[in-house]
Amino acid sequence: MNYWARPILLLAGLALPMAAAAQDQDSADEIDELIVSAARTEQSASAIAGTVSVIDGETIRQTVAISDDLASVLSRTIAGFAPSSQKLAGRGETLRGRNPLYLIDGVPQHNALRDGQRDGHTIDTAFIERIEVINGSNAIQGVGATGGVVNTVTRSPVSTDTWETTAQARFTGADGFDGDSLGYKLSLLTGRGGENFDFIAGFAHQERGLFIDPDGNFVGLYPTQGDIMDSTSLSLYGKAEWRLGRAGSLTLMVNDFDLERNGDFRSTPGDRNAGVPTGAIEGDPSADVGDPARNESTTVSITYRHEDVLGGSFEAQVFDQRFRALYEGGTFGGFFRLTPDGEPFLDQSAIVSDKNGIKLTYNRTILDPSLRLTAGLDFFRDDSAQELAQSGREWVPETRFETLAPFAQLNWSINEDLTVSGGIRQEYAGLEVDDYTTIASADNTFVAGGSPDFDETLWNVGAIWQLNDNWSIYAAGSEGFTMPDVGRVLRAVSTPGQDVDRLLTVEPIVTDNMEIGLEFDDGDVHGRLTYFESDADNGSRLRSNQNGIFEVERQVTEIDGFEAVVEYLISDRLTVGGNYSYTNGEFDSDGDGSVDSDLDGLNIGPNRLNVYAVGLLRDDISWRLQVSRFEDREFEGPAAPVDRDFDGYVQVDAFAGWQTRVGEFSVAVENLLNEEYFTYFAQTEPAARADTYFLGNGRTITLGWQRLFR
Repeated sequence: MNYWARPILLLAGLALPMAAAAQDQDSADEIDELIVSAARTEQSASAIAGTVSVIDGETIRQTVAISDDLASVLSRTIAGFAPSSQKLAGRGETLRGRNPLYLIDGVPQHNALRDGQRDGHTIDTAFIERIEVINGSNAIQGVGATGGVVNTVTRSPVSTDTWETTAQARFTGADGFDGDSLGYKLSLLTGRGGENFDFIAGFAHQERGLFIDPDGNFVGLYPTQGDIMDSTSLSLYGKAEWRLGRAGSLTLMVNDFDLERNGDFRSTPGDRNAGVPTGAIEGDPSADVGDPARNESTTVSITYRHEDVLGGSFEAQVFDQRFRALYEGGTFGGFFRLTPDGEPFLDQSAIVSDKNGIKLTYNRTILDPSLRLTAGLDFFRDDSAQELAQSGREWVPETRFETLAPFAQLNWSINEDLTVSGGIRQEYAGLEVDDYTTIASADNTFVAGGSPDFDETLWNVGAIWQLNDNWSIYAAGSEGFTMPDVGRVLRAVSTPGQDVDRLLTVEPIVTDNMEIGLEFDDGDVHGRLTYFESDADNGSRLRSNQNGIFEVERQVTEIDGFEAVVEYLISDRLTVGGNYSYTNGEFDSDGDGSVDSDLDGLNIGPNRLNVYAVGLLRDDISWRLQVSRFEDREFEGPAAPVDRDFDGYVQVDAFAGWQTRVGEFSVAVENLLNEEYFTYFAQTEPAARADTYFLGNGRTITLGWQRLFR
């Protein structure tokens, strides 16, 4: 973009009407007080040079009642987050056009080596206390955050000396209450505190029915990748904290998540040319896809904190995350074959990933209270493989990825008006792959193993200038680091004589992020306008081949855009606000070093506007009304997908809760106006498959009850 266009764009953005801006999820005063744990430093959100949002517990509760899906919560509240696919696999659910790194209490959920795109389905929303989102590429949490960080902070232990129990029940169905659309969710969290020990524990059980489109027909199931419709989930959670002396503590967190499709319905193909959506019919799908799709994830972390170590605070976290994802299969001629010329047969794949690591963080002031140092060391190990569940063959060989990363960060408040920051992170990364042979669809090719090493120095700088009591401006630059989908690369090798050490396509992706923002806060009105750029010289782009199988392309990618955010506290009973995001992304299709084609819908989301109003009708009645507008998008350039333009749509959602002596009763409505629309993924999916042409969910009503027992 032209140099002079940037300030012009910022000035033009200030003229946006309040309805076209966006919210930070808490009020401005609350955000100033919050310490954002996703940033690794002991700073409030307002002291971080960059775009930081915190979705508070009440907003989560209301938006989850509308649609119990983490990506739907993020899409409704975070500027720059793409629409939810409404499926188990988060296809196209990007942040600023790149993949975010999902964390649970700082523990990474991303499967860097074989990205099955199910990172957003590893915790039940009943266990989330708040969500911290840092927009833009960064290396704060290590590998994976090329689009930003999404840290789900789990429920805190109960600190009272008596039992506290929260019970919740929800009943969901299409507005006609079709029996096949009915579902329910039950959750219970209980705990108590003591002199030196607090804990909380609970479970959540959910049965989901089918989604019903506005015409009363079943929304299509997603074969191969899996679906949250027609599914059962059971989740267990616990967190305990021991206080060790005056300044120390030890926290144990365990989260176990298991979701499996019931297998009571089969997918039916649609017809894109005729405008006929993919559908579903009752019946056993095993002959078509094998065993039902499933997600199993267990996350365990032990965190030690001490507030007085050599004049500063110290934190050490040890974690382990075990993840298994079963994907549904099929009889694909170009996919599962015994021999290169053999007959295809039904098979399905499973991704297995075991991740563990250690995070050490030290914070203290040095020389002067205005100068703060954050330093630490991270170790991360990921052992991943992809197997064919029916035949027992190895599709992606067992692969080990390890990183060791020391880092240091300085934050200097030069005076009352100017704060600058900067830091460096040194990533030492290695990949280990044994010799292996690809399957028949890649010509049974032998590939020699290898142990390529990568050494990346990642930097960040930032500054915040307080112009006056209400206005401030910030600028920041940072680098992010991730791996391409190594599994897709390794399984697709079909040229003899290859070895892992020489495969350029397994080199890491480094993204450069720049942003500049203008912020206003007078206590009642909080607003922010941000322009950003994100570039990768050796980026990674998903491309669908003629068989509908996604492959990795390594190409130059450039993304830029702006986000506008505003929230206005009209009174203690009414708050209005919204967010608007514009994102443009291009890639270099011919390898000449210059971008020439638009990134497709798998890689970049639509421009979109969220506006909302939240308030109290009276002290015991709360409500929320939200409107989301997704704008049309055309894809241009010599390598852009043909006939995959997006026709936008508007969706209205509502929530109301009534607090009584026996608990809160609530009603939430998704797609209040029963708008008919094809999802963003369905319209822009490059493979144009007949079985992925999904309509969005029609009007859906959720009745809820929640009570705190003491």
